[in-house]
Amino acid sequence: MKKPIRITLIALLALVVVTSAVLFGLLQSRYATPMINQILSQLSEQKIHVESADYTPPLQLTLEGVTIGEEQPLYMPKVELWLSQSLPTQDQWQFDAIVIEQANIDLSQHSLALFEAFEVKQLAFKQSEFSGQHWSARGVDLQIDNPQWSSQQILPFGNIQLAAEQLYLQGQALDNLLVDVDYKAQDSTVYGASFEWNKAKISGQAEQYAQGWSLINVTIDQLSLSDEQPIEQKLTQLSPLTSHIQSINSLDILKSNVTLHGVSFVNLDASFENVLLQKSIWQQQQAYLSFNADSIRYHQQQWVEPTATLTLTPENIAIEELDSDWQQGRVQLKGTIQPNSIALKYLKLTRMKWLEQAQTELLSAWNQVKQLQALRIDTLDINNLQIIQLESKPFWQVSGLNLDGKQLELIRDGQVGLWQGKVISTINSASIDKYLTTQAAIDMSANDNQWTLDRALLPLEQGYISANGQWQRNSLSAPWQLSIELDGLPFDQKLTTEQQPLQISGIVDFSAQLSGLAGDYSMLAHSLTGEVEANIRQGYLSLGKHAEQQTFEQSFALDDIMINADRGRIALNSPSQSDQPKLAGKVDLTKPELATLIWESQHLCQHLQFEAISGVLNLSNLCQNKTQPAQQSSLESSTAL
Repeated sequence: MKKPIRITLIALLALVVVTSAVLFGLLQSRYATPMINQILSQLSEQKIHVESADYTPPLQLTLEGVTIGEEQPLYMPKVELWLSQSLPTQDQWQFDAIVIEQANIDLSQHSLALFEAFEVKQLAFKQSEFSGQHWSARGVDLQIDNPQWSSQQILPFGNIQLAAEQLYLQGQALDNLLVDVDYKAQDSTVYGASFEWNKAKISGQAEQYAQGWSLINVTIDQLSLSDEQPIEQKLTQLSPLTSHIQSINSLDILKSNVTLHGVSFVNLDASFENVLLQKSIWQQQQAYLSFNADSIRYHQQQWVEPTATLTLTPENIAIEELDSDWQQGRVQLKGTIQPNSIALKYLKLTRMKWLEQAQTELLSAWNQVKQLQALRIDTLDINNLQIIQLESKPFWQVSGLNLDGKQLELIRDGQVGLWQGKVISTINSASIDKYLTTQAAIDMSANDNQWTLDRALLPLEQGYISANGQWQRNSLSAPWQLSIELDGLPFDQKLTTEQQPLQISGIVDFSAQLSGLAGDYSMLAHSLTGEVEANIRQGYLSLGKHAEQQTFEQSFALDDIMINADRGRIALNSPSQSDQPKLAGKVDLTKPELATLIWESQHLCQHLQFEAISGVLNLSNLCQNKTQPAQQSSLESSTAL
């Protein structure tokens, strides 16, 4: 029996050899092309036509002019097939490699899954072009090892090496693209990727996790975008690539010019670590950011050579360092920021100047600050600060402000004030309207809700202002007391009347001792108590319009003006002297609408009476009828006063 079996095997082997010899001969003859077309028609449900076939022993088959399909035919100029030494299995032909050259494939119409009919160890494209909806790639060299097909994606799973002269996506060009990726259904890894975008060289690695992709060791070098090209807009255009990025493990930006959320950076160097891109700034777990730049511009404000280091945790931004030239000076700070509060270890402002739009900028900053619920500064150091406000009257300026603050609590429960700490300040000069002080000093402190004005000394051109006081905010009634002494304060006031404007000027001296309760207005209205002693010297009173002959003029001096406050009821009186004006008034803070303040003057034959609250003025001539008795002073006859 063994002899017949041996003869059968020899016969089969001879048949394979003869068949192979015949096929070998046919593939090297003019029958190669029609034979290949016949074989391909049997292997695929789609119509496949080859213009030319060339066989190179032992395993290489080169096809030229390959057309697949009829309604939307796919044309490939050249395809190289490297046959496998293994026999076909499961009705699939096996290839060690399929190499396609100079193809132009629209992946919105054709899928690379057409190669799923073959078992391929390596699928490659050379100098080909690909396109799809809103994207295209040219000069593509693509190699996929052990491709695993899926109809849900453009490229199959596998080890992929991609090189492209340009990838054009949503209007954005990525040039000289190189990618080396182990592409899997999950947990893919980009071993290396690099490309050029907007004059920048970008390179790095990435890893895929269940929640998305994480960028690792990514570097962006010399990115250049104008202010009209904000980077968030560019990234939105690249959303097919960027939308799957969930976090940044590490990212470095070098020598770049970009605008982000309205903030423009010039020559920026920045490092990011552990940033969750889909979370807000207050939802970061342990993010790290450091940067420096030649300049930063935001809302017409420019910071020069800024540098900062920040750590972001839930509901907290820790500023390890922030240092920048700003407003022609320098700002330095360290501390923490939370959604509704700021706590700084130190804040140092040196030689800063607000010379233009000072009021607008300071009001904008104030509106931001007053929204806080808490503000603490352990050390506040202000050196040689200057502010000049010329936007609206009254004009004012502060020059050479120096301030030293310790353990300051400036906002508590949304209320602004000095709640805790000590402040020592000096001012070289300050002015508002026509008032000027030089070498002023103000010291204040607060402890356990008790505010103390330790010293306020404001030298004037012809005198000074000094004050001290206390305010106990630790009780509901908030009792306070204030002592003020003023010497040589000039004033020049224009008062509106029913007839002509009344101008009054002079130099005021006064001293005051006042106290009361400040819990609310009702407490103040029932508690204000104290007295004020005042004098007016070098006084001048005129009635009439400027540059016209005055209707009434008088030079005067008023001594011993007394203002007495008794539990909210205020009375004002001046001594009665025939050749000097008289001043009287009465105010009940519980009924301020009934207040009166009367000025009465008599000069030569004219008698002037002015009610300052209502603006009513009466001017009479006492010399018109000398036979009539002299008019009695309304202040003397007034029972109300």
